[in-house]
Amino acid sequence: MTSYLKTAGEKFPLFIIFLSLLWLTASMSPAFAGKNQDKFSSIKPGMTAHEAENILGTAEKVRIVERFLFDEWGRVIVKNGKIVDIRLSGKEESLSPLWRRWEISENNENKLRYLRIGFQESEITAIAGDYDRKSIGEDWMYGNGRNIIEITEHQVETVYTQRETGLQRLDWVKLNFSKTSLLIMNITLAFIMFGVALEIKLDNFRQVLKEPKSIILGIFSQFMALPALTFVLVYFLQPTPSVALGMILVASCPGGNISNFMSSLAKGNTALSISLTAFATLSAVFMTPVNFAFWGGLYSETASMVIPIRIDFMEILRTVLLLLGIPVVAGIWFSGKFPRVTEKITQPLKKLSMLIFIVFVVLALLGNFEFFKSYIHLIIFIVLGHNALALLTGFSIGTLGRVPRKDRRSLTIETGIQNSGLGLVLIFNPRLFDGLGGMAFIAAWWGIWHIISGLIMAYFWSKRTLPSEEYEVMEVTTKE
Repeated sequence: MTSYLKTAGEKFPLFIIFLSLLWLTASMSPAFAGKNQDKFSSIKPGMTAHEAENILGTAEKVRIVERFLFDEWGRVIVKNGKIVDIRLSGKEESLSPLWRRWEISENNENKLRYLRIGFQESEITAIAGDYDRKSIGEDWMYGNGRNIIEITEHQVETVYTQRETGLQRLDWVKLNFSKTSLLIMNITLAFIMFGVALEIKLDNFRQVLKEPKSIILGIFSQFMALPALTFVLVYFLQPTPSVALGMILVASCPGGNISNFMSSLAKGNTALSISLTAFATLSAVFMTPVNFAFWGGLYSETASMVIPIRIDFMEILRTVLLLLGIPVVAGIWFSGKFPRVTEKITQPLKKLSMLIFIVFVVLALLGNFEFFKSYIHLIIFIVLGHNALALLTGFSIGTLGRVPRKDRRSLTIETGIQNSGLGLVLIFNPRLFDGLGGMAFIAAWWGIWHIISGLIMAYFWSKRTLPSEEYEVMEVTTKE
């Protein structure tokens, strides 16, 4: 009975996360308001605004907008000089767009799908070509934006019902992120990885030979099991394409830079954690592009997208090499060349870099607060469930591999703490995804939430005493 309670205590945080995963993923299904659709079907173009209001009642929200109308393709809605909505017509109206600006072709296709919410008004004609006409009018919104009545000169022009307003809209969103901000983020990530590399020693790689089983299980958990299980989760949940690709990208990234601290706090195998971080950081230069290209490409072929995404493997490889490979090599060289200086600056550098990263992520979210406010409640559910899956993956592989409990704790934390900063840099790269809304929100919130979940687990485990046989026995001799 005592051993059972100890085992239950060890697994308690994972059990809670597992229940959270089931509950939260089950709650993801959007509830669409289908009430009063008969009323909307009776609203016809040409009807006066007064007649429409008598049937539908007062609108929940009225906004004054400009409409750029493309007779064949649909319309682009602009407010205060920025695109706030894109309404495709015909068969493409219900599809989710993922676009690549440099892939625009000259054939007769609907170029409105290359636009995104947040673009400047000037980009409409630059990307989609000349519009047929422009008008100023009112959008009357009902059902939290699910139903819209377009009013022009006090008459009903168009009726849109059962529109997607949840996560689907994130596929259309471009987050505001300037070139200067992207440069700062690149420098920040390089700085963080340089700090991580200061703790990487040759002894870390010798540890691979001493404890190959735990190291191999850790690498398998991070770079094979987690991306594969993430793909299964994505395929099962069927989130919108940009959200799905954000999840796959985060799962393809190496472990985060605070995993060693959390592993130490959790009374895990810190040496194993550092060795895993070292090995994963270096191998991520190749494994991150490979995993994302494979699983992301596999998903994009099965997802319902306007434009099947073509993942640029070489561009991802180049970016990861610059932002991961070079700083890590520089950090290893610096620590070997200047060991005394390294010893003094390593811990302050880690704390400073972590603080800078958190502040930067928060500022990035605040810079897009309107979108953050609208969608964060949905993103929280997905990230919590995905992070729970990552923690469970590491814990389960360690359990099935029958490694010591301290190793299992480190495997759990190493798999559950991901370098989402690398994911953000790739997402905001204008040659890759250029701030695609769903991907960016997933990576940004991961960067905050995995710290919270990791600290919770580490704190809980820090209160659980490991079995005595898992501690190294130190022989003490005394002089006669």
